[in-house]
Amino acid sequence: MSVLRMSRRMVKLSALPAARLRWFLRPACGIRQTLRMAGTAVQRAGEHQNSVHNIGAGAGAQDMDLAAWSRLKNSEVGEAISPRLTKIGAWRPDPQPKFQVNEVSGLTPGVPAAVVQGVLSEQECKELIAGFPSGGQGFMPGQRVAELYRDRKVKSRSLVNDELLARILQERLREVLPQQLDGGRLFSVNPNFRFVHYDTGGRHSTHIDGREPVMPRWDEAAEGWVQSRLTMQIYLNSHGKDFEGGEFAIVDADDNGEDVQVKHVIKPQAGDVVLFYQERLNPPSDYPPYELQHQGNDVTAGQKFACRTMVDYIFPNEEVAHFSNVKDDYMAKNADKMSVLAIGNTIMDTMLTVSHIPVDEKIHVETKKTYVGGQGANAAQALALLGAKVSFMTRIGDDAEGTTAVTAYKKLGMDLAHVICVPGAHTSVAAVLVATDKEKHRSCLIYDDPRLLEPCSAEALNTAIQRLSSGDFHAVYTDGWQIDLALPIARAAQKLSIPILADVEVVNAETRELADLATVVIASVPIIKALAGKDDLRAAVLALANRPGRVIVATEGEKGSHGVAYFEEIVHVPAMDVDVHDTTGAGDSFHAGYLMAFLKRQGVADCMSFATKVAAAKCETPGSSVTHEALERFGLLDRQQRAQVTVS
Repeated sequence: MSVLRMSRRMVKLSALPAARLRWFLRPACGIRQTLRMAGTAVQRAGEHQNSVHNIGAGAGAQDMDLAAWSRLKNSEVGEAISPRLTKIGAWRPDPQPKFQVNEVSGLTPGVPAAVVQGVLSEQECKELIAGFPSGGQGFMPGQRVAELYRDRKVKSRSLVNDELLARILQERLREVLPQQLDGGRLFSVNPNFRFVHYDTGGRHSTHIDGREPVMPRWDEAAEGWVQSRLTMQIYLNSHGKDFEGGEFAIVDADDNGEDVQVKHVIKPQAGDVVLFYQERLNPPSDYPPYELQHQGNDVTAGQKFACRTMVDYIFPNEEVAHFSNVKDDYMAKNADKMSVLAIGNTIMDTMLTVSHIPVDEKIHVETKKTYVGGQGANAAQALALLGAKVSFMTRIGDDAEGTTAVTAYKKLGMDLAHVICVPGAHTSVAAVLVATDKEKHRSCLIYDDPRLLEPCSAEALNTAIQRLSSGDFHAVYTDGWQIDLALPIARAAQKLSIPILADVEVVNAETRELADLATVVIASVPIIKALAGKDDLRAAVLALANRPGRVIVATEGEKGSHGVAYFEEIVHVPAMDVDVHDTTGAGDSFHAGYLMAFLKRQGVADCMSFATKVAAAKCETPGSSVTHEALERFGLLDRQQRAQVTVS
């Protein structure tokens, strides 16, 4: 088992309370494909231009498949550099110091990524830099690198075979490297190193590291299939001393690689090693987005020297080597841990499109359609479409509208055991006017039957709370209404350490208590400021994020959202530029997207980014709630959810 000792030197990295960090072995599961099936659709290197699935191939690789591109960039190998250190006695003598290790936070459990400090000494780094090739076998000038790699600017790149350096790194990192990963066991640090020299202006744009070789290779001596699983990036000089800029950044990026959200920034020092997992690209992961998109920021001054290799693992069979992927395996094994008790309104929305919102005038209605809506219902339906197991607690009347709502919920597979049908009452209804002019204003008129607002029986609440206590639910969602239901359940959930995501639309004593109980509070900027009692948004979100595990997200419509977790930095995620048809329910869809990503153990920035995409999908969809088609169009449904909907 790997031992990782933690420090707080990195920006936005977590420091675990325990001294030991376990790299989880996630055995491959659910493999239904064969290698021949995967081989029928050859993926070409030049097709990977979008950042969601971009391996960094440049224009010179546009006619190559991935395997050919990989062979080309690794075709010429030069002589080892490290023997010069042996010759002059520059190796740091054993025993080696204990290395500080920082884990990268916010990834799927079991996905390895960490920074290990001081693996090489400054003297060792200086001698390796002194040995950088200036020509010969394996040397590639910057111009040729730019042809093979997309948006990469370097002075030179040299590929060398250095078995001594590989052995030394493996020995020094023996307590850090995962001994088992993806159903395979540690084989070796790959001896093929890429030594890279960046001068001022050098950079490496957003990309994902692929596994090598593209198809696992059979090793006769070891009797197993070998393929890489980790990238090992070794820095040979120091940020802030030898160069400025040039940080290693883990990012989220949109499909064009333009809207880049930085999740982690690493400012390397000489001798530091960054280790991170190589996600499966062929076939693509069933659970996008990719977590370890990264880039080398522009070097703004000085020169940066680094080298890079991979860590190889050996597998018992070719299928496990090719298809296994930590995130997919974790998500498949934990699919049943996405059960949500949602509490909120059901409102039958009649959507009327009009040329503009009228004031003291008569206008013609262009279209009229009725949807099952309401804040809680919109979020609950979106959660169900995204793959959560949803139990919905809501009030309806025993009328035709109530029947229509129940029918819609059943079609989505929602558990309706906690629906409260009030005899003689009318289900809440709304007339929503949506203007089609450039302002696209909305106006909403809601009717609530007073009988729906009467207190429910203690039995209805106790039944839901008993299911919470029994472990039936992994999270609670409330739209901030139906407060007589939401508050008792939130109190019980907090005592049971079950996460609560709460929306708040009005501020009073009851909603203040609800917000205080919640793990995640998502509300508009004015509401967040009112809850905190502060006029400054930054001060407000920081004041409310007042305990471990607590997250505050302030939404601001077309200006995006601002979020912060306890003791972390504020994250801003801009709204997406989409063809807006109807913003009704966009906020509810945002809540559903955030909770779904939260249940998948993603960090605040990832949760907000996913939520923003779900809300954008809703904005392109007429009606109260997002649809399966919109979610699929935005690439927000994994393969399992797509198959389930197709079958139904």
